[in-house]
Amino acid sequence: MNWLRRIAGHPAVKAAYFLLLVAAAVVYLYRWWDRVPELLSHLEPIWTAASLGATLLAGLTYNLTQYTIYHHLGASVSFWTTFRIISISQLGKYLPGKVMFAGNYYLLSKEAGVNNMQVGASFVISQALWMLTACLCGLPILALLNPTLRFTVLLLPLALALLIHPRLLACLLRLGQRVAGRVKGEPLPLPEGLGALFYLQVAFLYLVNWGLAGLAAWFCLRAFGVVRLELLPLTLAAVAIGTLIGFVALFAPVGLGIREGLGTVILAPIVGSEVALLGLTLLRGITVAVDLGFGGLGLLLGRQRCRRQDG
Repeated sequence: MNWLRRIAGHPAVKAAYFLLLVAAAVVYLYRWWDRVPELLSHLEPIWTAASLGATLLAGLTYNLTQYTIYHHLGASVSFWTTFRIISISQLGKYLPGKVMFAGNYYLLSKEAGVNNMQVGASFVISQALWMLTACLCGLPILALLNPTLRFTVLLLPLALALLIHPRLLACLLRLGQRVAGRVKGEPLPLPEGLGALFYLQVAFLYLVNWGLAGLAAWFCLRAFGVVRLELLPLTLAAVAIGTLIGFVALFAPVGLGIREGLGTVILAPIVGSEVALLGLTLLRGITVAVDLGFGGLGLLLGRQRCRRQDG
């Protein structure tokens, strides 16, 4: 694994990989390019700017949540190191299978000095609570889902709550270490304090994150017509469930088309199919632009870190 880290850590490899992720993101954005003239002819710039602001705040809140998890697990990383890890890792979702998302998370975390236990625990806790809060936000549209999705949304929170129980989490991480052949002596123990208060704190931050994402979606709908504020909870639910299903659907890079399709089906009876589709397409474009911007900033932060170490 050392040789793999040396190769992955080479500046040329990092730059080439980032360009690959950028190219993938641009390709997915290009798929919506035929709708750009229609978007530009109808939208109101002030609401588009408001959606961009809400999306930026949602991204920063997501990074703050990750930093909170790292800090509680005892990892000595700064907020901006966490930002670099997460922003570049997020771009891995633009490649099929989401494998590079987890791979980026692991390699960049290890590069920052985070040990295996902290990497594994933070990833499991983060993803479990992210999905659990998405299910909670999606409850208002539960009756609109088909039976399979409905039972999934109901049962997934219970399964995720069991998954992050400290005892079960410790067993899973130790099993993963043994399978990977990474255990020398006794496995590192989980830190103290992984209880209800910590999980509630992280869940609250994720709910704020989802709230900002729902607000960004509502602003995008508002950019194409008069949309009542009472629609915000339904918009939040559509975005949360659409994003979650898009993430679970490994065949769809970054959930492209799934969030837009499901959201349009849910919102069309109230705002009309045209406003729903255009608004969610605009949200996709804003999300891609923010992901690329954060990823580029993360890469620049990494280069500055390397220069400081060389100096």
